[in-house]
Amino acid sequence: RLDALGGSIGAIIGAVALGTKDSAFIPAGWVGLALSYSIEVTGYLKHGVRMIAQVEAEMNSVERILYYSNNIEAEAALETKDDPKPSEWPTKGEIKIQNMSMRYRDGPLVLKGISVSFRGGEKIGVVGRTGSGKSSLMTALFRISEMEPDGGKIWIDGRDISQIGLSVLRLNLSIIPQDPVMFSNTVRYNLDPFGEKSEYELWEALKKVQLAETIAVLPDGLDEQVAEGGENFSQGQRQLLCIARSLLRKPKILVMDEATASIDNTTDAAIQRMIRENFASATILTIAHRLNTIMDSDRVLVLDDGRVAEFDSPSALINRGGIFASMVEKSKKAHNA
Repeated sequence: RLDALGGSIGAIIGAVALGTKDSAFIPAGWVGLALSYSIEVTGYLKHGVRMIAQVEAEMNSVERILYYSNNIEAEAALETKDDPKPSEWPTKGEIKIQNMSMRYRDGPLVLKGISVSFRGGEKIGVVGRTGSGKSSLMTALFRISEMEPDGGKIWIDGRDISQIGLSVLRLNLSIIPQDPVMFSNTVRYNLDPFGEKSEYELWEALKKVQLAETIAVLPDGLDEQVAEGGENFSQGQRQLLCIARSLLRKPKILVMDEATASIDNTTDAAIQRMIRENFASATILTIAHRLNTIMDSDRVLVLDDGRVAEFDSPSALINRGGIFASMVEKSKKAHNA
């Protein structure tokens, strides 16, 4: 269309020049100038349309900024006047969940009236089929969902977490996710993002996770740069660095969200042993990918469709029969196959 428009402009100018050649209505110099510009006008038109299209595309960024700044509710306050001191809370790691329900945005309930209690220092395995609410339970514990729970409460050491500032709450909990999070910065920063620990403490944490020798041989040691996504470390090493990061925080509550699902069984067993040794006094909630990783847990919480289906020691659940026993049986058959 732009080519046709440019050609039409040239044709009109040529026709006008031809029709007025005898009357000298338009000077010859002007006609030549008009014809030369009519040839170039198609390029200018295309460039103008391209610029308009680019501006329209870039305005998507403005649209998103306006949406996020005006239409999304902010999280709760990072700090409140009633926040406990870090040295005073939590001290035991006791968790009590009472009649809690939760949904994402305006969707259906993903947790439906869950009531359960975990003793301080207890090792809890959390299992269930896909969509049963395992990760949603951990999301509610950290208060990182877009909406606060629809009902119910969660207490940690007798304190209602909905009344505690998000910064204080999350700094006192620790999580080791399935995909280890590494920052494009130094090893030191990845271990201690807030710069609160001494170099001796950093090396001690690395020794506990058996990474001290690996980091020591790097050209810059703790100041070695981590590539984007931690690509200059193996999957197992990235997971061990995340464990070292949690060790430095000395949490009373540790959440493992299928932390060993992406690594082999041998490394999995070593990490599980390491966690049991270094977090002996912490309350550990483990979302299980491999059932053998939670068979030594004190109790196992089985979720089904957002509700508590079973909650007891692994041996008691297996002897009783039910969802957990059937999951163990399927796991054995798959392993034998």
